[in-house]
Amino acid sequence: MKKTLILAVLAVCLCLSAAAQRDENFKYMRGSLYMMMVEHPTLQFNAQIEAVFKKMDIPERFNNHDLGVRVIGFTNDDNQLQNIKVWGTKQQIAKRLVSRWFDRKKETGAFDTELLRERGHYSATKIDVRLAEQQQRKSAILEDLGENLLHHTYWVVHDIRYVNQASFLGSIKEAVVVGSSLVGTASDLKHTVTDKDYESGKDKKNEENANEALSFMDKYKGFKLKVTSYLFRLKWDEEVANTFYLNYYTETPDEEADKVSAFQADKDLFQLEYLGEVENTSTKMSYAGTKTEEDIVRKVCTRALDKNLADLQHKFSDFRIKAPLVSNGPLKAYVGMKEDITEKSRFEVLEVVQDTEGRTTYNRVGIIRPVKGKIWDNRYMADEEGSAEAKLDGTLFEKVSGSDFQPGMLIRETK
Repeated sequence: MKKTLILAVLAVCLCLSAAAQRDENFKYMRGSLYMMMVEHPTLQFNAQIEAVFKKMDIPERFNNHDLGVRVIGFTNDDNQLQNIKVWGTKQQIAKRLVSRWFDRKKETGAFDTELLRERGHYSATKIDVRLAEQQQRKSAILEDLGENLLHHTYWVVHDIRYVNQASFLGSIKEAVVVGSSLVGTASDLKHTVTDKDYESGKDKKNEENANEALSFMDKYKGFKLKVTSYLFRLKWDEEVANTFYLNYYTETPDEEADKVSAFQADKDLFQLEYLGEVENTSTKMSYAGTKTEEDIVRKVCTRALDKNLADLQHKFSDFRIKAPLVSNGPLKAYVGMKEDITEKSRFEVLEVVQDTEGRTTYNRVGIIRPVKGKIWDNRYMADEEGSAEAKLDGTLFEKVSGSDFQPGMLIRETK
């Protein structure tokens, strides 16, 4: 009986472990991201780029902090950074990011903490502090939310330009037939049509498909994108937080109309801090799996933006994402080539600790590195390209230092 019970307990533990490995959504505080693009209506393919950008999802390891507007444009783009800064100030983007955090109601001016509870994974009782009391003393929970949530609110603006350079499809012989279920190249298709077959009409359809594919690919010869990505962070420090909670925050606007009007009038408190920028030009890639013009534009655009976001994370430590370990036998996490992980990458393993007052800290317990040949190809449409790495379902790691790594611990890239 005892042996049976032990086996049953082990089976339950194994099931729970397997469920944890399948669950990408371990509860941890993620950065929040608002992502926009700068359009260039005078450049070819601008409409197609804008259309696919509007359909793109925010990267899954960020919370979506979208404010509605996704595309902006300027008449003079000689100094794009200055254009973006001026536009962001005029549109009060920082203030709107704060309003979204506290779910401000336009009609009444009321705030609430529902989004903070959700993203901070706090129970209602923990975060349901009376702001009147907090005016007299500091709250560890509110400080924690400010440091780990609001301070990690980012605005990224991608300046996406089509550049007509040398063909990155290569020669027509190397180009994959787009829109055809046949495997091979357009020139291969044409060469398979013999005189006898053509006369009989058997392969006339193949030739038509080939001509259509050649025409289609010719349109996209030289389709390259140059993307400059500008990174900003919401400035949220003790002074800003105290002013907001003391003078503006209200859940009862009828009783505190002065706070509503004061928040509306303030155009200076909330600011965005410019962190920096990166620039890349899209590289040659396989077109396997693409069947339409939108497929091609989306694949090039998605991979170009992923590359820039990865470079921003390499360059700015505060912007680096955290991802949970989903297994410790072997060590595995759902990150990969999309995040520009290579054999040289190193990650610190962080244990999440919460003190008695509810404040969250991240303690390093070790260092891990990707296993050679086991880096997951999680780039957009990698499955269609048929690479072995696309079938890995996560990147495998090996220990460099430390011990006792557990599923649910966080990993963060380090230099």
